[in-house]
Amino acid sequence: MKLKVNVCLMFLFVAGLSVQAAVPKPDERALWKVWCTGTNSAFVASDVLDACKEFKSKSSKDSFSVVISGFEGWNYLKAGNIVAAAKIFKSMLVEGSATDIQNAGDKMARSWLTRIDREKVAVALKTIYKRDIEFPASLDALKSLKKTAVPPLSDSWGKAWDYRLESRIKGMAAHRYVLESSVLGGRSNLKKSLEVPYADGIKMKPLRILKKVKNMVEFRNSSGKSVVRKLGDSSGRINLVYIGSNIIVLSDGNHWSVMPKPR
Repeated sequence: MKLKVNVCLMFLFVAGLSVQAAVPKPDERALWKVWCTGTNSAFVASDVLDACKEFKSKSSKDSFSVVISGFEGWNYLKAGNIVAAAKIFKSMLVEGSATDIQNAGDKMARSWLTRIDREKVAVALKTIYKRDIEFPASLDALKSLKKTAVPPLSDSWGKAWDYRLESRIKGMAAHRYVLESSVLGGRSNLKKSLEVPYADGIKMKPLRILKKVKNMVEFRNSSGKSVVRKLGDSSGRINLVYIGSNIIVLSDGNHWSVMPKPR
């Protein structure tokens, strides 16, 4: 019996190695090609979407697929296709444990889905305004609309919207309001967020891989100061989510940035 157990354990060990060997390495060259398509001087959203579709058709199980989906979703929004964008971002949501790239993709997806949902709340508020000639004191008033017209009453993190009337004078109708996600704050507006060029907020130049500390990269920021990012640390505004053979990948919660790996 002991011999049989050892044989079984050996089989499982070998099988495990086979599974690991079957997992393909991320295609850095293919990701770099898509990145260059989306950041060239003659940028066109449709060209990027075509490049993203080509990547997925050839490497659907590549771990960079979530990065490609982030490009896709943003470019669909730029092209005005909110339905397609929302579908892509929903596919990036994760539950439970995940890789650094997947966790960053989840945060990115929730950020853009929150902005999309905020637009639905704004439409519902306009409906209330047309009916009452003023905006409501709270979002509870939205529950009085037809069931199909009631928008999401919380953001993609499940937190209630921060809503307040602005400059309301006693006895005067309320004609202005502030509507934000408590997570995104002033970055909650979809239109304004899309006006920011892709990855414009990730102005970091990689300088070197730190040898004494594993998985840490030194960068120079836009102010010329040296900053260090550790792989997988999600506490900052800009996070390092991948260090590969030839490239590194960062995220600021809205965009990805793909850079050559420093030597």
